[in-house]
Amino acid sequence: MRRWGVLLLVGAFSLGVAQSWSRDAVDSLMREGIVYGYPSGEIKPEAYARRGEVFTLLWRVILTYRLKDLQSLTKEDIERLKGLLATAEELSRALRDQGQVLSAYSDAIKELRQALEKAQADATALAGEAGKKAEEALVQLREWSERLSNLEAATYKGLRDFREEVNMLAGVIRDLDGKVKALEEALTGKTGEISTRFAELQGALARLEGAVSKAEEEIAGVRNFLARLDELSLRVGTLEEQVKALKEEVAKLRAEMPKREVLSPFGLQVSLSGISPLAGMMRVGYALSEGFGFYLRGAYDLGFYGAVGVVSVHQASPFTLTTTLGVGRGFYGPGFTYGELGVGFGGKLFGALGLGAEGVLSFPIGTGPSVARFGVGVIYGW
Repeated sequence: MRRWGVLLLVGAFSLGVAQSWSRDAVDSLMREGIVYGYPSGEIKPEAYARRGEVFTLLWRVILTYRLKDLQSLTKEDIERLKGLLATAEELSRALRDQGQVLSAYSDAIKELRQALEKAQADATALAGEAGKKAEEALVQLREWSERLSNLEAATYKGLRDFREEVNMLAGVIRDLDGKVKALEEALTGKTGEISTRFAELQGALARLEGAVSKAEEEIAGVRNFLARLDELSLRVGTLEEQVKALKEEVAKLRAEMPKREVLSPFGLQVSLSGISPLAGMMRVGYALSEGFGFYLRGAYDLGFYGAVGVVSVHQASPFTLTTTLGVGRGFYGPGFTYGELGVGFGGKLFGALGLGAEGVLSFPIGTGPSVARFGVGVIYGW
């Protein structure tokens, strides 16, 4: 119904129908705010409507009905819309917060990667230093062990001598005691001689006490040395555990490091070109570990052909790509000198043996025909 009303309105304006019967429609549209008229205040129902005026009338009709739909909303609908807007704002804030958290996580991951790389470098450096320190500690431990053995031997010898001396002194004391008693019985009146011998006995006892004190000091020193030795043993045990952990870490890092493939220095390829049963090529060369070297080539198709040049070898196991550049001589016709460019591709099947294909373009230096050779055959090395 809306579309038909708009079409009738446009038709009325475009066909220039008389104002007498369209006045009610015009008044209703003006009340609805769809028609405003020209700046002069005239409606001009008999004039033709342009496209821009038609588009404007259509948009005003659509906007009027949309406003009516909005006016029909209840208070509950408006509250629901406000709740939806609040939920959308909360989701937006949550997404921004999650974006900040993810950015923080990304920064933390970068810092962890940098710390891991630094720890790997420090572990590699510490592995060598810890090994040297462990060896020095072991040498020092051997020296302390030797000193301890010597000290123990000396201590045991001193204690044995001390015991023998104590036993000897005890025997002397017993003898003296017996002699004193005998003297007391035999010479009751010779108190002076007895006092002198008693003083000698007291001096012997004093010397004995000094020897005992000295032995106790030596034993205390041995105990301190043993305590220090236990401390050194604990430190050595800790160092050994650290060295073991470092060795395990180094072994783990070495296992994680990518292994570098070693390029075979020699390369041989024998190919058939398919021109005739005897037509083919053979290439032999030598390359350094960096992939650069030289080669020799021989071929037979139009006649005998020989070339020498440089080669570049790229290996990605089990495949190999070779690029050759050299000069050659064709021994057919009057003889021609060539410059050649070749590209080969191969794959290993059993050890250094595999299959390969190679294409060579020989272009004359001077006069002569250009020759393109392509062969498939067996390779060894590259």
